[in-house]
Amino acid sequence: MGNGTSNATSGPDGSDSDDGDVAGTTRTTRTTQTAQTTRHSTRVPMSADIVRFVGIGVATGVLVALAAYVTNRAQMVSAVPSWLPFAVGFLGGAYVQVLSRDLGESVRAFLVALVVGTACYLVAALAPLWILPYEPTVRDLLIRSILREEIANLVFASLIPQLFVGYLAAVVVDGTFRS
Repeated sequence: MGNGTSNATSGPDGSDSDDGDVAGTTRTTRTTQTAQTTRHSTRVPMSADIVRFVGIGVATGVLVALAAYVTNRAQMVSAVPSWLPFAVGFLGGAYVQVLSRDLGESVRAFLVALVVGTACYLVAALAPLWILPYEPTVRDLLIRSILREEIANLVFASLIPQLFVGYLAAVVVDGTFRS
């Protein structure tokens, strides 16, 4: 044993039994690999987790962006009460927490919703500049003006307050009832 040789034998069940360090290391490695395989096989693959939180974030972001856009343009939809789009945006922020499995997934989905919602809102606000026939110089001037106004609406009046307040309210309520 002290000369570096190992007396490894195979047992009746196919497992290795040994008297030396080399075979013991092999057995430990096999046991570790089996434990890691067992641990990973019970979890959802990483790509499914990514698809889940991105899907939640995109759906919620589009919902909140549409609600914020209608909130800021209540004159376009006169048949709908003015508080309804704001309530839908508020609930959109809560959906992020409700649809997520845990807080980590919820935060990732919230960030995706914030980015997607902001992008959809700004694209909807700037789309008429490319749909309607404007001169390029007039379009450039209007882009700056519209972006300034829409970003102020976005931050202070519609999308971000709706999304943040709804999400934080859902996190607080969820944390209160789970503990």
